[in-house]
Amino acid sequence: MSPGLKVALAAAHFSVYLVVALSIWIFSQRRDFYTHTLKLRSLPSIYCGYACFAVATSYEVAEHINDDWFYISQISGLNNLFYSFLVFGLGLIALGLKKNTWLDILLIASMVATPILYGVNDSKTAIQLPQLITAVIFVYKWYAVMKDWRVFLYLLFSNVIGLGFGIALIATGNQLFHLFIGPAGSAALLILGYVAWVQPQRHHAQQQQNKKEQS
Repeated sequence: MSPGLKVALAAAHFSVYLVVALSIWIFSQRRDFYTHTLKLRSLPSIYCGYACFAVATSYEVAEHINDDWFYISQISGLNNLFYSFLVFGLGLIALGLKKNTWLDILLIASMVATPILYGVNDSKTAIQLPQLITAVIFVYKWYAVMKDWRVFLYLLFSNVIGLGFGIALIATGNQLFHLFIGPAGSAALLILGYVAWVQPQRHHAQQQQNKKEQS
């Protein structure tokens, strides 16, 4: 692998930290709106969820450093922690957005199941179901709170485009595909961050429109 590709891969992974910091900053700046107007369940839970993404990236970076940034699909403790903290992040953010008893039970069960099921039969197959359940509930709760169709783009970038690059990487062994997996996930989070940032303006505009219609 060329030094240039290694640098690009490192930059792509470290960009996640910037996206996480930006996302937390957005909710912090809009905390009055989300606390008093939309009445989110728990901003601390949302902050911790985003922090979990940074922790997951740290474990992924550690594993890549061990492998000299050459992607190898393998079962390992670091890889387990990576997938587990991704699910923890999604779950904690979803729990912080809106209360829904049955969905919250599914979320917690998926968060517990992921590190337990990882590596069963020397495979990652068993964690795909709890990952999918968590992602679907995560997006559903975002939409339930934000009422913005753009939240569904998260699934497109994270679960379709990102997964597509991952499959291509494993199938071909071409490390160039590895370069696009992280940015796809970062783009997904940036879209949600944008939705969270503009939500107060959209909410205000909707209220003004309702007042005009009533008058």
